[in-house]
Parts: sequence; structure tokens; C-alpha cells
Amino acid sequence: MTNNDPELSREEEMCLNQTRKALDTIRFSPRPETLQAIAEYAKKATTPTK
Repeated sequence: MTNNDPELSREEEMCLNQTRKALDTIRFSPRPETLQAIAEYAKKATTPTK
């Protein structure tokens, strides 16, 4: 993402770049309860009803 806005000061540009770098390091790891709920839902969705 490039920024061509001449209105941003040098300090704002540095802060924006630091924020982008920080956001790039975020990783999502679901809780075990969430994974269990997904597995149970998938099991119900694929099990034929009688």
C-alpha cells in the first residue's frame, strides 16, 4: 500500500508504517472451544438424518 498524500507529516508517515508493521505480525489462533464447536457443527452437517 503506497501513500501519495502530501499532507502527512514525516512523523505521521513513520507512525503509519509502524502500525502497518505491527498489524503484519498479528496471528489469529482460535480457542479450543471454538475448534470443538466447528467440529461438532461439521459432524452434524455431514451426518445423514433418519
